[in-house]
Amino acid sequence: MDFDELLSLLDIDSPSELVYFEQFAELMELHQDIPFETLVMLIEGMDPEGLSELVEGYFEDIIKFVPDGEDELYTLLHNIGTTLTTLADGGEEDSPRVFAEELYKFRAWYLFDSAVYVKDLAEDSEREIPLMEALTSSRVQNFTDDDYQFDFSEALDYRLDEYIVSLGALAEDSYGDGDDYDGSFEEDEDYRDTDD
Repeated sequence: MDFDELLSLLDIDSPSELVYFEQFAELMELHQDIPFETLVMLIEGMDPEGLSELVEGYFEDIIKFVPDGEDELYTLLHNIGTTLTTLADGGEEDSPRVFAEELYKFRAWYLFDSAVYVKDLAEDSEREIPLMEALTSSRVQNFTDDDYQFDFSEALDYRLDEYIVSLGALAEDSYGDGDDYDGSFEEDEDYRDTDD
């Protein structure tokens, strides 16, 4: 897929037109491999502040459909979203490329590489699906008679690059000025050895 093909799939003529939640959701959930350099070109043409808002809104939306009791998955998605939101509006010259690297990795995991085991309790059958499909199924069953049981344990293997965003940035993003920060990130092995 080249750059023009990606723009066509998103129904836009330039990256600056990617400003709506639905467009960004389509980008995130596009079941095609987007070459890294093509993704960089798209990101470089977007307004960083607007991109940051789109990322934040997207992650706020998807974590709503994490089933009750799946605290590890909820926390993981929250931390990924916080990292990507902060990177999107990073303000550095290489920020678009750094953001694109993390976004590229997330899409690969979210759409293809993660493994969630879903048991259909009505049919007594089980299948393996990626995380995005599992969260979609979780969302849909709220409006249907479907009865699924999800095992997310194998999908939790996702490592955030700890050198990208400092603990302070994550805490400030999550807790405002940091006064209410309870130190919960200190328990996360991915951040324990951070040099920042």
